[in-house]
Amino acid sequence: GGRGCTAYDVVVNSGFFRTLQADPLYLEFFLTVAMEGLSEKYGLELELAGWRVLKNRKFLGSISAQNIRARPRPHIQELPG
Repeated sequence: GGRGCTAYDVVVNSGFFRTLQADPLYLEFFLTVAMEGLSEKYGLELELAGWRVLKNRKFLGSISAQNIRARPRPHIQELPG
């Protein structure tokens, strides 16, 4: 629309993204959850309609290195008391 905007990149495993692309309803659900997560984490009010998945670009701006935890943390922990 000619106006400035803020863009957020969400890193997603390529195999999982192909699964999302195969089902438009699943893709919309995932993107809604991702945008709600961004809203909660950064205290933003995002417009949930009008989102776009870029067709010819994988990201905007420059991509930064991502760290993957090599050693898994336990999912179940016993708490004292």
